[in-house]
Amino acid sequence: MEAGELILVTPEDMVLAILKRRKSMATSLPKELAARTEENDRAYALAREAKTHLESLPEGDENREKALAAYEENEAFRRRTASRLQVVKNSIADQEEALAFWKSMQEGDFGHLLDDAERVRKGGSSSYARAKKQATKEGKS
Repeated sequence: MEAGELILVTPEDMVLAILKRRKSMATSLPKELAARTEENDRAYALAREAKTHLESLPEGDENREKALAAYEENEAFRRRTASRLQVVKNSIADQEEALAFWKSMQEGDFGHLLDDAERVRKGGSSSYARAKKQATKEGKS
């Protein structure tokens, strides 16, 4: 897009494009959640089974070392799957929050953004610079 064309893009058009993209991204998350939940359930069962087997073996049993290695491997897999599941859950929460935000923008709630743009246009600090300055003040107090 040329610079002149960018000026023609209205905030409303931009919000609609962002909402469309966000909604499109959100459609894949339930499938991903189901897959990660299934994977996590399977990993949990494997780890539990390996732990039960390990605990059933007496100290000094020749198979205990192999059982311990299997348990550690399954437990590591369980932790990885739990982490991946949490990432998907966090993505769903983030997506819902972002959709709510952009829907409010679609309803014309641009006020604070336009205030910030006007302040910067007049030579004032951006919201990023203001937040950084505030954080510096709070850090020195």
